[in-house]
Amino acid sequence: MSPLRRTHATCPYCESTDVARLYLGSVHLDSCECSACGARWDEDPATGAFRGRASRASVVVPREGTG
Repeated sequence: MSPLRRTHATCPYCESTDVARLYLGSVHLDSCECSACGARWDEDPATGAFRGRASRASVVVPREGTG
């Protein structure tokens, strides 16, 4: 699927729709994680535009083993 046709809550890496999203109002981003492939990324909440890939140590996405 081309990036222009990707919809909100669709993984840009595996195209799964099994995606968890967390809106972060202070930075106006959706922080996303794909349950199918484990990818993490940030996107614009209004347009769905890809804004970057979150690292495992990102403060935006919780680290594994915490919670």
